[in-house]
Amino acid sequence: MSSWMQVLMMFGECREGRSYVGINEEIMWVSIGMGITIALLITIALCYIAREKCQKRQREYYVSA
Repeated sequence: MSSWMQVLMMFGECREGRSYVGINEEIMWVSIGMGITIALLITIALCYIAREKCQKRQREYYVSA
């Protein structure tokens, strides 16, 4: 088999998507990690907002008492 045929066969395998399996899996894991990170940051922000509201209510209670 000539080297030209080997190159064409390798190109054909890449076009069929066999070499992209690792890339797709990596993109999937990165997306999952980013989703978890975003959810964690939103949770931290909501806890901070709730804490600020709670402290504000306590301050208003002591001022009016």
